[in-house]
Amino acid sequence: MYPNVFLKLSNIIREKTHLQDTRYICVEEMLAAFLLIVGQNSRYCLVRKTFGRSHFTASKCFNNILKALNTIAVDMMAKRGSTVSEKIRESTRFYPYFKDCIGAIDGTHIPTMVIGRDKSSYRNRHGIISQNDLAACNFDLEFMYVLSGWEGSAHDSKVLSDALLRRNGLKVPQGIIFNFI
Repeated sequence: MYPNVFLKLSNIIREKTHLQDTRYICVEEMLAAFLLIVGQNSRYCLVRKTFGRSHFTASKCFNNILKALNTIAVDMMAKRGSTVSEKIRESTRFYPYFKDCIGAIDGTHIPTMVIGRDKSSYRNRHGIISQNDLAACNFDLEFMYVLSGWEGSAHDSKVLSDALLRRNGLKVPQGIIFNFI
């Protein structure tokens, strides 16, 4: 992550959530620890070594940032709309084929740690313990919908079906299509 993007995200977290610096740790350090865990699939022990913090502090920082990101997620995600992107509308190359398309949907497997009997259901077809996540974005590369947490063994069609059937799930306007990647 670029430093200016990191600082902008930390400022957004400060301004839009109640998360503030504590006596011993600042929001930027909490965010850096969170990104190390999420972005690099690191464990708390690496955060302890890198930042010189206890396991409890690393866990508390991770949870605080996660809660803060969940509170601002609604504002940061693109609002649902049914307008076709200007890039598509003005292109003679793409318009005939994507005139009713407002975005793209794709799934991905994110490595995860599972304890206990559920471990086998999270093993994907490559033998890796993961969770199957689905994301929809518009042509401006803004997320419109994210569904995470499905077992790695779950088929993409089952995850998509769940996203469409949820009360606050993925809504596709009649006559509009998403491009499935």
